[in-house]
Formats: sequence, C-alpha cells, structure tokens
Amino acid sequence: MDLLKYGTGLHIFKGTYTMQETRDRLYALVHKLKDYCLLLDGPTEDWIRMHDLVREVAISIASRDRHVFMLRNDIQIEWPVADMLKNCPTIFLHDCKHWEVPEGLEYPQLEFFCMSPRDHSIKIPNHVFAGMSNLRGLALSNMQFLSLPSLFHLPLNLQTLCLDRCALGDIAIIGNLKKLEILSLVDSNIEQLPEEMAQLTQLRLFDLSGCSKLKVIPPNLLSGLSRLEDLYMGNTSVKWEFEGLNVGRSNASLQELKLLSHLTTLEIQICDAMILPKGLFSKKLERYKIFIGDEWDWSGNYKNKRVLKLKLYTSNVDEVIMQLKGIEELYLDEVPGIKNVLYDLDIEGFLQLKHLHVQNNPFILFIVDSMAWVRYNAFLLLESLVLHNLIHLEKICLGQLRAESFYKLKIIKVRNCDKLKNIFSFSFVRGLPQLQTLNVINCKNMKEIFTVGRENDVDCHEVDKIEFSQLHSLTLKFLPQLTSFYSQVKTSAASQTRLKELSTHTLPREVILEDECDTLMPFFNEKVVFPNLETLELCAISTEKIWCNQLAAVYSQNLTRLIVHGCEKLKYLFPSSMIRNFVQLEHLEICYCSSLESIVGKESGEEATTTFVFPKVTFLKLWNLSELKTFYPGTHTSKWPMLKKLEVYGCDKVKIFTSRFLRFQEINEGQFDIPTQQALFLVEKVTSKLEELKLSGKDIAMICQSQFPKHIFRNLKNLEVVNDESENFRIGFLERFHNLEKLELRWSSYKEIFSNEEIVEHAEMLTQVKSLKLWELSDLMYIWKQDSKLDSITENLESLEVWWCENLINLVPSSASFKNLTTLELWYCQRLMNLVTSSTAKSLVCLTKLRIDGCRMLTEIISKEEDVAEDEIVFSKLKWVSLERLENLTSFCSGNYTLKFPSLEDLFVIECPKMKIFSHRVLSTPRLREVRQNWGLYKGCWEGDLNTTIQQLQKNEV
Repeated sequence: MDLLKYGTGLHIFKGTYTMQETRDRLYALVHKLKDYCLLLDGPTEDWIRMHDLVREVAISIASRDRHVFMLRNDIQIEWPVADMLKNCPTIFLHDCKHWEVPEGLEYPQLEFFCMSPRDHSIKIPNHVFAGMSNLRGLALSNMQFLSLPSLFHLPLNLQTLCLDRCALGDIAIIGNLKKLEILSLVDSNIEQLPEEMAQLTQLRLFDLSGCSKLKVIPPNLLSGLSRLEDLYMGNTSVKWEFEGLNVGRSNASLQELKLLSHLTTLEIQICDAMILPKGLFSKKLERYKIFIGDEWDWSGNYKNKRVLKLKLYTSNVDEVIMQLKGIEELYLDEVPGIKNVLYDLDIEGFLQLKHLHVQNNPFILFIVDSMAWVRYNAFLLLESLVLHNLIHLEKICLGQLRAESFYKLKIIKVRNCDKLKNIFSFSFVRGLPQLQTLNVINCKNMKEIFTVGRENDVDCHEVDKIEFSQLHSLTLKFLPQLTSFYSQVKTSAASQTRLKELSTHTLPREVILEDECDTLMPFFNEKVVFPNLETLELCAISTEKIWCNQLAAVYSQNLTRLIVHGCEKLKYLFPSSMIRNFVQLEHLEICYCSSLESIVGKESGEEATTTFVFPKVTFLKLWNLSELKTFYPGTHTSKWPMLKKLEVYGCDKVKIFTSRFLRFQEINEGQFDIPTQQALFLVEKVTSKLEELKLSGKDIAMICQSQFPKHIFRNLKNLEVVNDESENFRIGFLERFHNLEKLELRWSSYKEIFSNEEIVEHAEMLTQVKSLKLWELSDLMYIWKQDSKLDSITENLESLEVWWCENLINLVPSSASFKNLTTLELWYCQRLMNLVTSSTAKSLVCLTKLRIDGCRMLTEIISKEEDVAEDEIVFSKLKWVSLERLENLTSFCSGNYTLKFPSLEDLFVIECPKMKIFSHRVLSTPRLREVRQNWGLYKGCWEGDLNTTIQQLQKNEV
C-alpha cells in the first residue's frame, strides 16, 4: 500500500489515469522484480520483502547520482550540509532518533520527503517546508502534531500527504491542499474529521485504516469527495447515522457512499447491521473488504482482494451478495433463512470463491444440496472450507456434483457440527487431490471422516485405495463416536466373500479386510494412503488401535509430528512392525491415554530381543499414562540418537531410566525375570544430545538413588521438576547436570527452595544457573531466607519468574544482588507486600524487563531501608515495565530516592486504582513519552512527566 501512495507522489506511474490502472502497473512492476529475484513475497498481496543485500545495492545506486538521500537506524547522526541535498529530489529518513530536522532548509528540487523517527517526540520546525516549492509528496509517521502549523507553508500543489501512526490534534488546515490526491491517516488517534476536508474535491485515495478512535465524520463530507476511487475505513468506530441524506444529521450516513460514482476500492467495517441501506454496494467495486455485524475482528491475513464478512439478523443476505462482483472470501455468521448455502445464496455456484467460512447457524442443513437438479459445477476455485457451530448441518454435500467441484480444496476445518456423521463420500474424495489440511473437532456424532459410496447406489464398487497425496496435516479431536477414518456403505456382491462385518455396542457398522488385520479394528488401514502426511493429531478418539499391523512404509514415511491425547481405549501406539517406517518422525506426544500399557505393541512370532530406533526424534512427551508399564512388552532396546527434549510426568507404574550397569546387575540378581519390568529408557541411549528434561518428584528420587555415570547428563541445559512432595528442593540432585542453565519448578510442595546449608555445599554448581522459574508452588514462603548466602546463585541469574506462589512472603533477602538479571516477572503472589529493597534495586543494572501482575497485597515495588542512605537508584537498561492488577499499589517507591530510568520507553499501568504517584522524589524518564492503560491502546497518556501523567490517569478513572 505504501508503494502505491509513495509511487503516486513520486510520479512513477506515468500514463495511468485511475487508481486501478496505477495499481495494475505497480503489480506488474513488482511481479517483474520478483521474477528477477529482486523482491520477495510478503505475508499478503499488499506486502513485499527485499533481501538486505539487494536493498543496500538499490540504495547505493539511487544515492550515487543524488536521486535519493536515505538515512536508516542512526547510521549518520548529523544533518548533511545544504549543498549535498540542494538538487536531491527524494529524501527518506527511517528509524532515526538522535537528531531533528533543522530550520531554513532550501531544497527547491525536492519532490518527496519521508520521515519515520524512532522517537515520536522529535519536532519539525514550523517553516521547514517553506523552501521546498516543488514538493509533491510528504510522508510523516510516528510523530506528534497537536496542530499542524508547518502545513501553512506547504506548497498548495501537494498531491500526496501521509500522516500515519501520528498523534494528531487540529488538522483542519489540510483542507487548504485542494490539489491533494492521496491522503493517509493510518493508525492515527484522530476522533473527528474536520469539515474543511470537504474541500478536497480532487482526492482519489483516502486511507483511514486503524483510526480506532474515529467516531465522527461531518455529514456530506464523504459524498463531496466526488473523484474518490479508493476508500479505506477498516477498524474505525464511526457512528453511522440512519437518516440517509436528511438535514440535521451530526454524522455521516452510509447512503453517502452510493454517490461516489468512481469508487472501485472499499474497505469498511459496519458494526450495526440494522442501518445497512439497500443497494449500498456496486458491481463497480473491483477490490473490497467489507465487514458487516459486530462479530468480526478486522485483523487477519487476507490474501485475496474481495472479502465479505456478514452477520445479519435479516433475511437479505442474498441481496448483499448479489450486489458484489466475484467474492473470493466469504464469512457468514448467524445469517437467518438459509438451509442450503449454495442454492440460497448463489445459484451459479460461487465460481470465484476461494475461501468459505460459515459459523453459528442453527438453520443450515447442507452446504450443497443438488439432489433435485442436474449435476453442475460449484466451488471450482474453493481452497478452504471452514464450518463452525452448525448444529443442524446434516451433510456438506448432498447429491452429485461434477468432478471439477471442490477440486482445488486444500483446507477443511469442521468444529461443533453435532449432526454431521461424515465429511465427504469416497466417490467424491477422488476429487480432492489437493487437500493439505484436515481438522475435525468436537462433532458428537461423527462416525467416520469419509464414507465409501452412497446408500442405494447400485454403481458403487469397492474402493481399492484412496490416496491423499498432498495431505500434510490431519487433526481429529473430541469425536466420541469416531472409530475409523472411513467406512464402506455398500459393497459389490463379488467382494462380499472377502469381507467380514464387525459390530459391537460401541462401534458403528464397519467393514474391514479379514486376512490383513487382527480382531481389533484399526483406525487407519491400507485402503487410505497419506504419502506426504507430516502432522497427525488425534485427541479423544474412541479407538483401541490406530494402525493396521502390516501397513507399508508409504503410510508413515514422511510423518514428522505425531500427537495422541485422551484416546482412553488405546492399548499401545505403534505396532512393532511399523517402527522402522517412522524414519522422519521428530516430535512425539502421548498424553492422557488411561489404558495405554506400552508404546509399542508386541506381535506374534517376534524375536526374543528387539531394537527400536527413532533416528530423528528430537522431542518426546509422555504425560499422565497411568497404566503405562513398559516401552515394549518384551526384552528390547530403544535408541534415540537425536533426542533433545524429554518430558515424562504421571507415568507412575514405570521406571523411567536404567543404565547398562544397573541392568546387568538386576539380571544377575534375578530382579529382571519379567520383561515388563524393563525401564522405559536405557539412559545411555537417550542422553547423548539431551538438552531439556522434565520429570516428576518420584523420578527425581529414583535418579538420586541410582548409580548413573557422573557425566551422563552432560549436555542438559534445562531442567523442569513437577509434582515433588518434598518440603525442600534437593539441590544436590543438580550436581549431575554440569551445564544446567535453566531450572523450572512447578506444582510442588516446597516451603523453601534453597536452604543455607545446601547453598554452601553446592555453591560452585549453582553459579551456572541463569534462569529460575517457579510455577504454582502453593506452599512456598521463601525462595531464600534472610540469612542465606546468595552470591553463588543471584549474581549470575539472568531471568527470575515467579507465577502463582500465593503464600510467598519474601522474594529475596535485603542483601541480595542481581547484577546480571535482565528479566524479572511476578504473577499472582498474593501475600507479597513489596518486591525488593533499595539495596537490591541498585544492583539491577542490567534489568531490561519488569512485569508485576495480580499481586494483591503489593503496596510498593522498592521498599525503604532504615539504615541505608536515601540517594539515587538508576535502572540504566530498563526499557519495559508493566504494573497490572495491583489493587493496593500506591507508588513505585515511597522512599526519598532519586529514581532514574534513562532507557525506559514502554510503561503500562493497568488497574492500579490506589497508585497516586510514581515516585515521591526526583524522577527522570527522558525517553518515556506515554503511559498505557491497556494492551489495546496504540497511544497512551502523557502529561509532560511521569508523576503528572499518573495523577491524570487517576483523575480519568474517577
């Protein structure tokens, strides 16, 4: 979008007469540069990227003959001499912060000036543009203008003006720029447009996107912009009036848009659907992004140029759709009177639609119902289909469509459609060769994902194989009736002798091959092939077995992520014969499967000793497998040569680790008679590259009692301990981890973390810990007590986070020093009354981020010390501070200290009702220019200094 605005201001697109022609020319140039690899794709159609090297070469070429002068990131900190820029036509100043534009500049050849400072307090002199008589385009962003006096001296033939992300006051003077064609106020804080803007009769593009505070547009202002071609009003809060063009209105009416005969691009959000006039939109619109109703969030990644989102309480949905040309993305929410999306909304079949999203509709029975018609084409270009909360949806497709229908479908997502029993039939699945993602979640009566054939279809033959060659991701969650991926509704008579039927009180009617699977019905078998499947996620699926024993490698050879949660009937995950097929598997999670007894199931006729190798698995998670007894019910070895992260929790019936030495000893002593007593892992086979480990307190105790080799965990950097019932953490346990950097303790019974005796004994080992995180330790009162010798721990600590430790009385002793701490976060520590003493605060010379949230009893951040001189405290590197939901906080510091924050740029003070002042003495915050009261505000409050701003915030609350 900036290229379009700036390019118009720079007269790059000569010979174009409309914005659409200009845009087409721009896109053609961009595509040509992409073909030469000089530009790269961005996240959306309107964004592009450029390689750093290409950018530097382009800047060098443009600057060589003084066509462009550009400054970025303070590479140059002084304004260049006048002669250097006297004949320069273009100046770009990006992300500069240490200097300001001088007065009296004489640049008679300058045509375009762009400035985007890092520090929005930078000022521009009132007369700076007086010597730029040839200026055609001006772009200033991230700046503050309480008024625009400098615009008095702008050339009246200015054609492009961009004041994006600016704090704007009175901008009525813009109305004098009668030749203006491009006006952009993106993400500004403007609340009302001035009446003088009605004089901008030459305006062709008007961008108000993201002006979330904009509520008032004077009546007839928009309709007076008779040459307007592009209007962008997404994420604004305009209170549109309903009275049409009646006299006496105080705000704009949507009827005014009907008078803009040249309008071809429109982005608008209309929250009140009841004021929508008939015939508002036109087939002249080539590009649009129209959101109607109070449901829709404007943010999102939209790759298409025609997007419509509707939430209407009336039955005129089809009227809105018929007004618009070639909808590419359509979102429908709570639209009444629709039972069949295709027939009721577009009898032609939505031939240009690429994305369809339908949600929250109790009336829709079918997306397509073609039973009564001759077969026809529908959804020829559809790439994604999303269906949410359609509680009476019976079928997605009822009846026959031509083979081309749904042919380009890549994504299917279905959630909370309780009457839906399957997604498509297999005779139709043959038409889904491009399907890449399939998600089906929380559909109570889903019995199979796909069905073979249709009932009473005499031409239906048994399907030999269905291949989803492009399917990369498959997610099936909370489908209590689902027991197979597909079922055969009807088979030919010739095939009946080869099939047998399996029925139980929990399984729907299913058909399987008699000779190739055992008596347990597998969820997947050889009839459905996913040769490129990379991610498989199964959650709360009622199946006892996932794979058929003899599946070929093509079924799993590309799988990299496998996640299985809450499959309570599952006895084991892999058939032993399939393990060798998972050569690409990198991520494996098995959680909350209450009947799982082993990871790998044993098959008849296997060798006495078996070796399983997972050559690429880097992450393994085993959580809450209450019946897990072994990895494999037989003598075996499992190898994990690339494993980097291991999480084991709630597997109480199995021993996690053993070693070669211990295993040999157990066998000799007769303790290893039963194969199922074998531990999950031979420690030597899983720890060679292990960097992160998560274990329960029970497993920690086991490791403490075991005689493992001293350096077996030599590469471990992160350790998380959960559910430890000990009163004190076993510091001595850490001696096994020679390179430990991060320690996390969670859901345990500790009353104190570090006792003084153990700190002294293990001081050397503790110096390596750089990050400490404590999470939900409800009994914890002290991390360290007052007399603890802390230097070995605190001086090297870089990050300290404490979450939901409700009984914590004291964070650190008054003598603690944190000279390397960069991050300090406390969440919901209800008994804590202050954070640190002044002595400790002085040591926080490296602190960059401070966040305190939900600590109900906290009254101040820095507490006063009786015997310490009240001098200055400097937080030299602190850039970001958030104080949130602190109902008793009165100030940051009540003592008589001088507080200095030379680097502070972001400060959030949210729901701190008793905070009247930040500090009681001298306070220095040279870079701070606002205080924000919530996370959504782009611009906060600023009254010249921090204390005055806090006081003003309190007044505003009252």
